[in-house]
Amino acid sequence: MFKKFVLPLITLLGWQVGAAQILEVDTAAGSYQGLPSPLASDVSVFRGLAFAAPPVGDMRWKPPLPPATFSGVRLAERSGSACWQARTSDNSVYARGNLDRSEDCLTLNVFTAAVDDSAGLPVMIWFHGGSNTAGHGGARIFDGTNLAARGAVVVTANYRLGPLGFLAHPALTAESEQAASGNYGLLDQVAALQWVQKNIAHFGGDPGRVTIFGQSAGGEDVCLLMASPLTTGLIHRVIGQSPSSGCVRLERPLQGGADSAHASGVRFLGALGIKDSGALALAAMRDLSPEEITATASSEGNSTGPIIDGWVLPEAPARLFAQGDYNHVPVMMGALAEEYSGLQAGAAEISEADLDAFLTRRFGVDGLALKTGYKGLIGLSPISARKAIAGDNGFIRTVRDWARLISANNDTAYVYYFSRPVPVFRLYMPSMPDLAGDGGGRSLGAYHSGELAYVFDNLGTVGIGWESDDYLLSATIADYWFNFAKSGNPNAPGLPYWPAYEPTKDEVQVLDVEVRNAVHPRSAFIDRIEALATQ
Repeated sequence: MFKKFVLPLITLLGWQVGAAQILEVDTAAGSYQGLPSPLASDVSVFRGLAFAAPPVGDMRWKPPLPPATFSGVRLAERSGSACWQARTSDNSVYARGNLDRSEDCLTLNVFTAAVDDSAGLPVMIWFHGGSNTAGHGGARIFDGTNLAARGAVVVTANYRLGPLGFLAHPALTAESEQAASGNYGLLDQVAALQWVQKNIAHFGGDPGRVTIFGQSAGGEDVCLLMASPLTTGLIHRVIGQSPSSGCVRLERPLQGGADSAHASGVRFLGALGIKDSGALALAAMRDLSPEEITATASSEGNSTGPIIDGWVLPEAPARLFAQGDYNHVPVMMGALAEEYSGLQAGAAEISEADLDAFLTRRFGVDGLALKTGYKGLIGLSPISARKAIAGDNGFIRTVRDWARLISANNDTAYVYYFSRPVPVFRLYMPSMPDLAGDGGGRSLGAYHSGELAYVFDNLGTVGIGWESDDYLLSATIADYWFNFAKSGNPNAPGLPYWPAYEPTKDEVQVLDVEVRNAVHPRSAFIDRIEALATQ
């Protein structure tokens, strides 16, 4: 139930109430009281809503359960804690200042301008990036007010991270009813989608028009959710922003061989002193402190992330897409021109010989042929060339592979290429006060995560150095994203036309000061990389 409701507290706090008023919403678990957004008083915000029970104690490393019910009305004024991660103080894109973190973290935030529960607005649910090891949905840059003001109900959700979200182990698999372990973070995302189906209509949302969108690891995750049978009927559109390569190249199996997720989990817990791989290990695993777990993950270099577990992901995603065994919904996807300039902003310079070694190691002896396409960068700086090649291979090639798989099944894909140089402001590098490159200003180009403030139309609240062209581009991008969520098509009167992707043309929507459709500027480079990678 969705009620217009104004608390006396609002007046005391000096909030201005807009047309939407303040909304008290009844969910399956209980009633919540929202507050008007500081950015737009006719948008109501509900923060810190539990979509699952806390995954603590005996529920650590288990699929999430529904949240407990409660009586009374809870004031939903604060985002929940970030899921447990190594960082405690973070000056990256994901947070400012001290980071409140906890294993009790499965909460979400809702932004809505609906005035009643009959509005039937499209729903956009955001899954943040951060290598599936860091980040949270409550970061200021992910404030959904300006997308909600366009007519969407925006949801930003947390999910378990690092070893707590993606550890696989024989003992965990043995106790699982599905004989699977490891994809707990993805299962949290599924639980958030199930919560949306049960509750979002009370916020004025349409459970039949749910768009999942995410960036970096979040972009990979939404790609994998599209391929998962567990999301059938839960998602209706997908937006993948700079999806990591696991989107289409994930091959990590649960069992079998030294590279399996089981083997990795056994090694990881062995470093924590837990040598048993059977039932005796379970109690010891759940007695570990989260500090011990994250410290060991950092010291051991343990890589945790989605795996092919036979349940959430029955097979490798590329195979599922190629076979047509996925959720056939419209997709929008893209990457940025200089993805690695920010990811490796502090990387030391290398010699051309170092670059040759990198290319040979990654692509074989023929990899040296790639240097032809990057001569200008090599002459300027070999490390710049390595970053460009890594970005082209890791992100832009991933997007093209995904778009081709979708198009081969006669499904609709819209592909973008964001090339507007973005003012630098602290991203990913806690040790650096700013990411100003040697040239300052916009010298890092269109770096990884640089589009986030544009997508959420939040240029006025994050970063510095924005110009009028940035605000115009942000409005266009946010309109495209909203239109796609509304209808599965980003186009609308007044916007530059964006045609669906055709593999034979490889044309994309270039998002820059001039928004236009053109052959992908990196198409020839990706052709060369692809030819080497498939040899």
